[in-house]
Amino acid sequence: MRHPRWFVFVVISALRSVLFGQEEGASEVPAEETKKLEWSGNLDVKYTLFHMDESSAAYVLQFPMSRPSSPFLSQYRFEPYLNAEYRVRDLGFSLSTHATYFSDAEASVDIFEAYGSFNPSFGTTLQAGKRVYNWGKGYAFNPVGFVNPVKDPENPELAQAGLLSANVEYVKSFSSGALQNMSLLLVVIPSSGSTDNRFGELKHTDLALKTSFLLWDTDIDFMGFYSIQKPRRVGMDIARNMSENVEVHGELTYSANVTRFTIANNSLVATTTNGVSYLLGLRYLHESNTTLIAEYFHNEFGLSASEFDAYTRFLGSGTQGNDPILMQHVASVHQTYFRGSNLMKDFVYLKLTKPEPFDWLYFTPSVFIIYSVADRSFLLSAAMIYKPVTNVEFILWPTLVSGGENTEYGSKAFRQRVEVWMRVFF
Repeated sequence: MRHPRWFVFVVISALRSVLFGQEEGASEVPAEETKKLEWSGNLDVKYTLFHMDESSAAYVLQFPMSRPSSPFLSQYRFEPYLNAEYRVRDLGFSLSTHATYFSDAEASVDIFEAYGSFNPSFGTTLQAGKRVYNWGKGYAFNPVGFVNPVKDPENPELAQAGLLSANVEYVKSFSSGALQNMSLLLVVIPSSGSTDNRFGELKHTDLALKTSFLLWDTDIDFMGFYSIQKPRRVGMDIARNMSENVEVHGELTYSANVTRFTIANNSLVATTTNGVSYLLGLRYLHESNTTLIAEYFHNEFGLSASEFDAYTRFLGSGTQGNDPILMQHVASVHQTYFRGSNLMKDFVYLKLTKPEPFDWLYFTPSVFIIYSVADRSFLLSAAMIYKPVTNVEFILWPTLVSGGENTEYGSKAFRQRVEVWMRVFF
């Protein structure tokens, strides 16, 4: 458990110095230098009902010691988000925080973003701190997101924690010709120390580079990632509007020295390999204002159907015999090496969104499916958003999974889930 008191004290102290400390030094700033402080945020209150799959190995490992007496579980929490942005001439500071509260005994506070920025000259920006990057054109998956937070395909728009880094970006526009815009972004990622050490080795500093072009009305990005400890990657993405209502996009990446984990003979096996991953996508807007997003994602380093079957059998072996040592070992392997929400190689993502159907004002429903190609299992979900006033919205979000017990989605710990949100913006 992480106590948020220290963080709240630091934030309040910093903001007081910004808000009230300006008066003392106001004479040092010329009148034309307008200072601007903007606040925003929201409070998400979430209540979730689960229908758990008591026969699932993932469920047994989730409750190893004492299991609930009923397969129907509930969860209640609230999550406040607080954002601040301060600007004065060429200087800026951005702060984005998130907290999760289950009870007084279990609460946490996270800094999603906290970075300063400086524009020394036209077209150039320097930034340092913790920042969220959004590389790639894909909606549900981003194989070229070398510096992105790991995206959740079930909720791709969910805010997540950024990366501790420093970067410099140069942007230049052109008034004529095939090339309309270009930019260059260099990201320096400092080495992180071990758990008991605040120091990291300089040689473990990572570098990421992204060049972007708007060429013949087509967005094209080339990116690379260099590291001694992590896989080295190069990639590209592309997006183009084929017509007013059709956009196509794609991503392609080559990764070297990737450590791939599988299960063989009920033991963890690590191999180093190279490979290509890619994404192909389309966004279509119908004249009825219905939006379709379709994507196909291939992850070269994911598990095949037979490998995933061996993995689920390994999980099942840890739940038999009530051996606490074996169960702890299996749970540790599961949580350390197979934590991703999508572990297999190939997925299809489809989403339909229709604002205000049948003239139901302030109501926007959507439905999406994530389909695992190799084992034919899937997750089906629908989000129904009602926004009666500007700053308040209500969300009803049912989800179900389908598939055999040794499949990507059939092996989940739950069979159905229903979320109810109340979201208040300010």
